[in-house]
Amino acid sequence: MGLVSSLKNLNLNLSDLEEILAEHSIASVTDEQGTIVYANKKFCEISKYPQEELLGQNHRILKSDEHNSDFFTDIWEKITSGNIWVGEIKNRAKDGTFYWVKTTIIPVKDSQGRIKYFVAIRTDVTKEKQMYEKLLQVEQELIQQNLSLAAKVATKSSDIVKNERLATIGTMASRIAHDLKNPLTILHTYADMLTPEILSKLDSKDKEKWFRLQNSIFDMHRIVDDVLDFARTSELNKKKTSFMRILRLSLNNVRSTYGIVIKLPENDITLNCDPRKIEGVMSNLINNAVHALDGQGEIEITLSFDSNNIIILVKDSGPGIPDENMEKIFEPMFTTKNTGTGLGLVICKSIIEQHGGTISVDNNPTTFTIKLPA
Repeated sequence: MGLVSSLKNLNLNLSDLEEILAEHSIASVTDEQGTIVYANKKFCEISKYPQEELLGQNHRILKSDEHNSDFFTDIWEKITSGNIWVGEIKNRAKDGTFYWVKTTIIPVKDSQGRIKYFVAIRTDVTKEKQMYEKLLQVEQELIQQNLSLAAKVATKSSDIVKNERLATIGTMASRIAHDLKNPLTILHTYADMLTPEILSKLDSKDKEKWFRLQNSIFDMHRIVDDVLDFARTSELNKKKTSFMRILRLSLNNVRSTYGIVIKLPENDITLNCDPRKIEGVMSNLINNAVHALDGQGEIEITLSFDSNNIIILVKDSGPGIPDENMEKIFEPMFTTKNTGTGLGLVICKSIIEQHGGTISVDNNPTTFTIKLPA
């Protein structure tokens, strides 16, 4: 009955201790070696061990692996030095569940000042820990949401500024392009009319110059058309139209394809679309492919469909698009050409999206994929 004698020396007996602690605290007493010699009712309830299984055991029976060996070494060194230790410990109950306890370990000394027992008083803080961890999780989620929201706001703000700037540029460019449209049309028409007569009188060097002049006029005409198309948005005028008819009309707007083979689809399909706008899309994609091939290569246009989409592929045998440009290819004003506005593919994307479809690009070989609702 050494424990009872020790408690009496502290003017407490076992029944007094039980009465004081039983209703609130989880209490245990170990001897100087750390062996459990007393565990109250609350201790047994939270650990789910009956008292007879706890007595004679070390507190390692409750080890949860939450804390490393240094943690327990520090506790042991402190209390065996006669100091009180206060902290939180995660324990494992007999059924494998975990619980947290706020713990105070008090060394109890005999009359000679030697440690005889360690009294541990604990409070269950499992719910508080769970709440704290939940709050930490919510805090992290809120931080991430705030960062995401800030990024979206920044993107939206950037887009608004960009759109306002583009709208201003578009308005100014539209006025200039409109004024250039008529004289360019006259130049383009007369150049086509004069070509047979002039070619018969020119040597090979002068013919090359004439073709370069024609191509320059054609490029200027295209730039003006791109600017006007970008500056104005009009409602779709949808009607059922043969895709091959649209494609053949678009080829009339393609610059010289000498040395380039263009393979057309062998099949046809009826599109419910604005034929003029889809014609513009195809002209733009084919002209881009012609430019990429630089006078030699192959362009293949294929037509297929699945249960949901009509799929149009425009593939060329050119050198491909540099990887660093792939994500910018549909951005306004982005171009790798010496001539051009960088608006062509932006207009194509806008037109396809107006039709409820998508347009994307892949490399090796360069392939533009259009998907339109079937």
